[in-house]
Amino acid sequence: MKCCNEDTLGRQLYMTGQDMRNFAEKVLNPYDLTVEQFHLLKNMPVDSGLTQREIGEITSKTPANMTRLLDRLEIKTLVERRDDPNDRRASLVFLTEKGKSLVDEVFNVFELFSADFLHGISEEEQQIVKNILTKITSNIKKMTEELEKKS
Repeated sequence: MKCCNEDTLGRQLYMTGQDMRNFAEKVLNPYDLTVEQFHLLKNMPVDSGLTQREIGEITSKTPANMTRLLDRLEIKTLVERRDDPNDRRASLVFLTEKGKSLVDEVFNVFELFSADFLHGISEEEQQIVKNILTKITSNIKKMTEELEKKS
């Protein structure tokens, strides 16, 4: 069996992502939120509702995952589903006041930590990393499309 090379960019990206996720989970734990739940909440518009499909597209979640996430968030009274006045078959998802308040609070906590984990990294270096990650993401999407064409 081949051993993982610790120096590859892919490995570094994976490990950094894992470290960030583990940290985020620890920060979110006192708020009774998962990383996925907070990602969904912070991407919701404050003043209008979205369909489950629209939220799934924004957060890159499958319909099945969206249903589970929204069910849990609804139980916590952070979101609510309302009938769509333009489509009797659909519903719109809205942040509740409790959800809005929690997103603001947790977002502010993460903003404070953001400065800490970017300590010693210049604005120019941050922009370079953003550009590189954008290119990697684009390449992955192209590769995924090619794989899907073959299946």
